[in-house]
Amino acid sequence: MIVATLLMLAASGIDLADLGPEPDAQRMTPSEIRANNAGLARNHPYYIRCQSRDETGSLAKKIRSCRTNIAWERAFIVGNQNARDTMEVAVSKSWNTSN
Repeated sequence: MIVATLLMLAASGIDLADLGPEPDAQRMTPSEIRANNAGLARNHPYYIRCQSRDETGSLAKKIRSCRTNIAWERAFIVGNQNARDTMEVAVSKSWNTSN
């Protein structure tokens, strides 16, 4: 979705540099996040999405992670590349069975 948004921005001649600085979603309060998102479309690169997950070992505590769409996309790409690199190393070592 974000890649499509970036491609659409590139095709329309809009550069991320033209959008201004990326907001620091991790340091923003929920009301600041709502104010930031008020005028943006959900697929805008600077729209902030928050994700909540359970903290390991706790039944009640949640960890909240907020990032812009572009930051989520970067994390997705880096995570996938790390997984590919790990698999390549694991596969290459499994074929090396010399004694």
